[in-house]
Amino acid sequence: MSKNKIATSKLESDHIEVKSKFDAEFRRWSLKRSEQHSFDEFQSLLERLHKLDRSQLLVSYIDPRDNDLLPINNDDNFGRALTTARPLLRVIIQRKGDSTEEITGYGTIRPRNLISSILGQTPVKSRGLAISNPHDFRQVSAIIDVDIVPETCRRVRLLKHGSDKPLGFYIRDGTSVRVTANGLEKQPGIFISRLVPGGLAESTGLLAVNDEVLEVNGIEV
Repeated sequence: MSKNKIATSKLESDHIEVKSKFDAEFRRWSLKRSEQHSFDEFQSLLERLHKLDRSQLLVSYIDPRDNDLLPINNDDNFGRALTTARPLLRVIIQRKGDSTEEITGYGTIRPRNLISSILGQTPVKSRGLAISNPHDFRQVSAIIDVDIVPETCRRVRLLKHGSDKPLGFYIRDGTSVRVTANGLEKQPGIFISRLVPGGLAESTGLLAVNDEVLEVNGIEV
């Protein structure tokens, strides 16, 4: 092998070829493997090349070993992505909300057509437990007005979202000790006597047996 060919081979091995895809748009460029690269710099470069807004950007790469689609969102997994490039790093850019992996979790990409399966791509492994961001999240309870309600009290909001599920607690009469202008006085009160197993009140963990009920829907009881 000539000296020129040796020099060319070394030069190519020091470069990582990057192919990024956003919708039907592709960009190609290269990074020096010997230089230090950060995820922020890489993301900024993608923004400039594809004219994107960072707040709407999800970046992932295809691992050539098993065709897994994996996220790039910090320096650690960006570094792992660079090590998989031999020499090509395939990057997929998606808008937030358009990515199926946000919901189902990141994993193996299935062959897209009959031809790709005939060509013998890596067999698809079964997807494990999906770990992803909360999706279609519905709030069922909250502690509210903490800056208004006295420290000895708690104002709780329970949300049923139109379901037939009961609030799930029973009440009883009792005696409460209140602080008045004349000092401590015993007054009649209403208390939680029992929580229904599996009911909304029990599942939130915000109510307990013997809690005194002071108001319901903003109306004193």
